[in-house]
Amino acid sequence: MAKKIIGSMLLLLIGMVSLSFLSGLKVEAADRVHTVSSQETVESIAAIYDISTEQLMNMNGLPDGKLYIGQKLTIQTAYIPSNYQWSERGKQIGNYAKSFTGFNKTAGEETPIKGFDSSGLIHWVLSRQKVPIDRMSVEGYYKQGMDTKAPKAGDIIFFLEKGSSKAVTAGIYLGGYQFVNSGYGAETVQVRSTTENYFAQYEVEYKTYTPKGEHVVQNNETLKSISENYGVSVDTIKKRNALPTDSLMQGQYLQIYSNPLYPFYTNQEASYDKAYDVIKYAYTLRGFTYVFGEYDPMIGMDCSGFIYWAMKEQGISLKRGSAADYYSSLPELSDPKAGDLVFFRDTDLSQEITHVGIYLGDGRFIHTTRNTGVHISDLTSSYFTQKFESFGQVHADMD
Repeated sequence: MAKKIIGSMLLLLIGMVSLSFLSGLKVEAADRVHTVSSQETVESIAAIYDISTEQLMNMNGLPDGKLYIGQKLTIQTAYIPSNYQWSERGKQIGNYAKSFTGFNKTAGEETPIKGFDSSGLIHWVLSRQKVPIDRMSVEGYYKQGMDTKAPKAGDIIFFLEKGSSKAVTAGIYLGGYQFVNSGYGAETVQVRSTTENYFAQYEVEYKTYTPKGEHVVQNNETLKSISENYGVSVDTIKKRNALPTDSLMQGQYLQIYSNPLYPFYTNQEASYDKAYDVIKYAYTLRGFTYVFGEYDPMIGMDCSGFIYWAMKEQGISLKRGSAADYYSSLPELSDPKAGDLVFFRDTDLSQEITHVGIYLGDGRFIHTTRNTGVHISDLTSSYFTQKFESFGQVHADMD
C-alpha cells in the first residue's frame, strides 16, 4: 500500500513538474513579441530577456532608444548582427515598421504620437532608419522610388488602379506577401497580405529605397577591408564612387557593383567633363547633415556648401558662395544637363534665391535641407514646383 502511495506521489510530482515545464515553454513562445508599456526603456526590456540593448535595437530596427507605448518589439535570443548590407537593413526597416502595429491611422499625420497615414508611415520608418527622403504623398514615393522586380523586406509595395499608374495606397514590404500598411481598409496600422480579397482590385508594383549592393561605411572601416569583404578591388570601388582619396567618412554610401543605383544621370548628356564624377561622389554623401554656413560633411553642410564641397573634391575650382552667388554667376538655361545647378526662390520666407541643388536628369536633383540632410528630390513635387526659379549652366572651363 505504501509503495502505491509513494508511486502515486511520484507520478503527481512528475506531472506537476511537467505541467510547470510546459507552461514555461508556452510563456517563452508567447514572449516573442513584447508590447511596450509606460515607463519602459530599451535597457529595462533588454534586461527582462537577458539580451543586450544593441541586440534588441538591431532586431527591431530601432534608430535610437526612443520607445512608444503600445509598440510591439520582437524578441529573438539568437540574433545575428547586421552586416549593414541593404538586405539586412531592409529587414530592420520591416521590423521597425511592424513594431507600430495597432497605432492609429490619422490622415495627414506621420508620427507615432499623432498617428500615420500610409505615406506618413513610410516617411517615419524610412527616415528614422536613416534613408534620406522627403515627406511626400504615396504618388510622390511611387515616382521617386527605383523599380525592382525582386522585392525584399524594406522595399515599398504600391497598389495601383488597374489600367492606370495612379498609386492608391502603399506599405512597407516584409516578404512572403506581407506588408505593413497604415489603415487602408482598417483604422490602425496593420500587417496585411497581398492575398486578401480587399487588394485584388488593384495592381501591385514594388519600388526600392534600399538597393542591394550599396555599403554604408562604419566606424574604422577602410577601403581595403570593404574591398576584401565584397571581393571588389579598391580601385574599382574608388572609380564607381569617384572617391578622390582612400579616406572614408563614416556614413558614406558606397556603390559596390557596376549598375548605378540611382541611374537618373546615365542617359543624360553631361554639362562638363567631371559632371558624372561630381554626381557619383555626391551620392556617397546622402544622409549627411545640414548645418547653415558650413561645407565640411563631417561638420555638416548647407545647400551651397554641399555644392562647393562636391565640386572641390573633384578638382573643380569654385569660389565658396551662397545660392544667390552661384545663381548670379551662372548663365540661365532651359535645357539642363547632368551636373548643372537648379535654383529655388523663397524657401526661407525671403524673396531671394535661397536654395540650390545639382541636377541629375529625369526631373531629379540632389541637395541638402535642414530636416533631411543630403538627399534626392523630384522637381515635379508640389513644393519644388512652386519654389523653382531656373537652371544654371555650369561652365565647361570650371574643370
